[in-house]
Amino acid sequence: MKPIIIDVDTGTDDALAILYAVRHPDLDVRGISCVIGNVSVDQAVINTCKVLDAASAADIPVAAGAAQPLIERARREGGGSHGPDGLAGIQLPEALRHPSPMPAVELLHQLIMASADPVSLVSLAPKTNLALLLTSYPNIATRLEQIIFMGGSASKAVAEFNVWQDPEAAKLVLESSVPITMYGLDLFDRLAVERADVDRLRTHDHPAIRLAGELLHRRHARHKDSDQTKLRLLGDGGAMVLLTNPELFVIEERNITVELEGVGRGHTIVDSGLTITVAVDLDVTKAASAFVKTIYAYAA
Repeated sequence: MKPIIIDVDTGTDDALAILYAVRHPDLDVRGISCVIGNVSVDQAVINTCKVLDAASAADIPVAAGAAQPLIERARREGGGSHGPDGLAGIQLPEALRHPSPMPAVELLHQLIMASADPVSLVSLAPKTNLALLLTSYPNIATRLEQIIFMGGSASKAVAEFNVWQDPEAAKLVLESSVPITMYGLDLFDRLAVERADVDRLRTHDHPAIRLAGELLHRRHARHKDSDQTKLRLLGDGGAMVLLTNPELFVIEERNITVELEGVGRGHTIVDSGLTITVAVDLDVTKAASAFVKTIYAYAA
């Protein structure tokens, strides 16, 4: 099994990614760190613990990390599409587990150093925690297999949310010595699950399967698609599918950096900066099927 640590700002799509990762037979989730983004870092911790309980996950440690970007500027609101609580108003029981008392960076360092095998970091949020880890413990890079970087865009001239929230952190991570695979907006809005599949998930007896369906349903209500037979997948969940099923994606090498100044602040700039791996296309049908199959495995 591949050891992974997930960094999240748990909104609806992070929740779907967590549900997928916990149940996937090839992944060993060693811990989850939380950061401000879609919601406050404290709310992200609460949401993460609730989702892990719904998944009947093992005692996976959850830690609170950065409550603000590396460089504090004018306040930026979180991801409004996830609702005030980050989970689109879905009511889950109070979490039975308690978060780790350790700061996220210290937990990340401890888990990575304790692993016999190199760890993959899956970053589904602003990159502040990762930037602090890499600057506090620069030698940690040699213990990381890769960073799956959900953020940015290799084609769209927009500032993607995770990068826009903390451009300095994103730039630092992209320019680190750790192998990077970027899953950006190019694919984020394309990966979708059929309406019929979502309806079946929503009515399932298993709480984790039912939660996945409800999360997808709520995301559809907030993100209308011109093709009404489709519902948007979590975006972040696509990054997790990329980790487990890279054969379903088209990967290219691109030079990417992050703009820090002016109106373009937070944009990822192509053909500048260091060379990283970028997912530029995918088999939508097979990737969606891989996600749904893994969620149904909760009932196995």
